[in-house]
Order: sequence, then C-alpha cells, then structure tokens
Amino acid sequence: MENVKRNIFLLSMAQFVLLASVVTVITYSSLVGMMLTNDTALATIPSATAFLATASFAFPASMFMKRFGRKAGFAFGAVCGGLAGLFAVMSIYMESFALLCFATFVHGIYQAFANFYRFTAMEVSPISFHKQAVSYVILGGVLAGLSAPTLAGFFESNYFEPIQYAGTYCLIIALSIVAQFLIYNIKLPPRKKVADDHVPVSNPKLMDVLKRPAFICASLSATAAYGSMSFIMTATPLEVVEVCGYLVSDAAGVIQWHSMSMFAPAVITGTLIARYGSVKIILLGMIGMLVSTLAAKQGLELYNFYAALILIGMGWNFMFTAGTTLLEHAYNEEEKAYVQGLNDLVVFGLAGLATLSSGFMLDRVGWNVMNNIVIGILFTLLFVIIWFTKVRDSGPKDRKEAVI
Repeated sequence: MENVKRNIFLLSMAQFVLLASVVTVITYSSLVGMMLTNDTALATIPSATAFLATASFAFPASMFMKRFGRKAGFAFGAVCGGLAGLFAVMSIYMESFALLCFATFVHGIYQAFANFYRFTAMEVSPISFHKQAVSYVILGGVLAGLSAPTLAGFFESNYFEPIQYAGTYCLIIALSIVAQFLIYNIKLPPRKKVADDHVPVSNPKLMDVLKRPAFICASLSATAAYGSMSFIMTATPLEVVEVCGYLVSDAAGVIQWHSMSMFAPAVITGTLIARYGSVKIILLGMIGMLVSTLAAKQGLELYNFYAALILIGMGWNFMFTAGTTLLEHAYNEEEKAYVQGLNDLVVFGLAGLATLSSGFMLDRVGWNVMNNIVIGILFTLLFVIIWFTKVRDSGPKDRKEAVI
C-alpha cells in the first residue's frame, strides 16, 4: 500500500503541474488572442485549438501508451508542454495569431497524454480504492487553482518585460520541466510479458462500444461536464474584461476560484461515489451546474461571476469524476486502452467544439443565452441518465462489486 500512496501522490502532483499549465493557457490565451486580433469572435480560437488537439490525440495517445507504456507517453506529453510555452512566447514577439494557435494546439497534445493520469491511478491501486484514487489525483488541481495566477503574475512581472504576457508563457516551460521530474519518479507496475505464442485480442468494433449503455452514460456525462464548463469558462475573461470593463486581475481572480472549486471537492468525491454510486453523484453535479447558470443570469457584478464559476466548477468535479469511474463498467482489461481513448476523443472533441464556439456565441448572442444553452445540455443529459438507469436495472444483477 506504501507504493500505492507514493504513486497516487506523484500522479496528483503531476496533475497539479498539468492543470496549472492548462489554467494559464485558458486564462491568458483568450486575452492574447484579443490583443493580436482585436476580435472577440476570434479570441477564443487558441483555447479551442488546445481542446481540439486533446481530442485528436486522445486515441493515439492511448494506443501509444498501450505499446510503449504510461511513463513514455507522459514524458512525451511533457515535452510537448515545454514546446508549447516556447512557441507561445515566440508568437507574442512575432505578433503572430497563427503561431499562438499552433502553440496552444501543441499544449493540447500534452493534455491528451496527461489526461490518462486519472486512469493510471486505478491501475496502481486495488479495486476497492479505485474511486478514491481517481478523486485524489484530480485533487491535485487544488494547488493549480491556488498557485497558477500567482505563478503567472510572478513570471509576467519578472521575465520579458515590457512585452505583455510573454513572461507568463515561460511558466509553462518551467512547469513542463517539473512534470518530467515527477514522471521519472513514478514507480508503475512492470508491464506484463507477452508469451511468444500469444495471439493479440483485436479491438472491439466501434459501434459495439458506442452502443454500450455504460459507455454512453459515462462518456456523455463527462462530455456535458467538460463542454459546459469550458464553454462558460473560456468566455468568462472576455465577458469580465472586454464587456463589463473589469480589470484583468479581476478575471484572473474569478478563474482562480473557479479552478479551486473544480478540484477541492475531490477530497470527498471519491468517497461519495463509493458510497452512493456514480449516477447519483453525476446528478448532484448537474444540480450544481444548473444553479450556476441561475447565478450567472442574475447580473453582471463580480460576485455573480464568482458564484457562477465556483458552482460550475463544483458541478464539473462531481460529473467528470463520476463519469470517469462509471466508464470502468464499459470495458474489460483487453479493451481498456481502446475504450479509454475513444472516451477521451468524444469528451474533448465535443468540449473543443464548445470552446471554439464560445467567443463567437458571446459576441453574437451574449452571456445570458450561453447560460441557457448549458441548461438545455443538462436537461438532455437527464434523459440519458433516466434511460441508462432503466436499462441497467432491467439487466443482470450480478454486476461489479462497486456501486454504479
């Protein structure tokens, strides 16, 4: 168990490094995009390219790690994170919006590999501890929420002045170096040796996986969580600074508290899932997201933004963590890499489209209508969950020991 705790701690710290990097990219890329284009509709494209890269490389990343191992994949991803920071600094100096988009795309590749930290947590822990392990790794994001804005401010004020935002992206380079150190020290179980006469099991058919009720519910729950959250979060700095006229520091403060709320509930999320089941915790997260939209629609004071972004962050945590643990019921050991990769392709592909449309929708329909769209997504997911519950309860009762 000592090795388990050590690995979970290192994975949690690697998650912290990843999310500090992601928070920095999301918070500042829209602002840099606005600086380079002076167009709200285009400003969120850099953040969207990161999500699209994450989606595009989710399946290849899973297959890569199936062949070469988790550590090789995580190390390659961290290299991409460092390159992304370098390209972003260059884009500001060259005043190149295209290079900025390429930088965030490369950062998305880093995220595609690092998103498998949460699945690795289950692989290095006993089955009775799976839900807590996932939750504790996600908990690493609390440190990201606490420290990312302060770290970004430190790098901004100490490097490459007076070029605005250039120093901020140096933080991403530094974080990628820390990630390499953490990854190197993770002690993963040795990969199983394959006998010479072993015949590899072919991957399941795509439609077979897509028709599995557990996959549908788990994947759509995580997609609704990530898509809705990124749709609102990406637009928030623009709404706060460009529309409402608040300071950049105000927007950073809102995103900081939002980031903390995304990960702080992980202290109890795993325990709640183990006790009450994934489905009930997904529903609890949906309630949090629904209340967040109501808070956002009440006004444009800073406290409205804080309340809305904190609540949507908490909702994301419950829905995304529970969706991850529910996915475990959709595959066996041989199918793991294929189904996990396909899940992240769906989740981050649709989240990328939501992020891509965020600036355009803010410019065309406004903040209130964007929150109405989130309400529509949540009610659609509710019907999916009701269907899944009926299908599950009508099936065999000898399901896995974990509560669904």
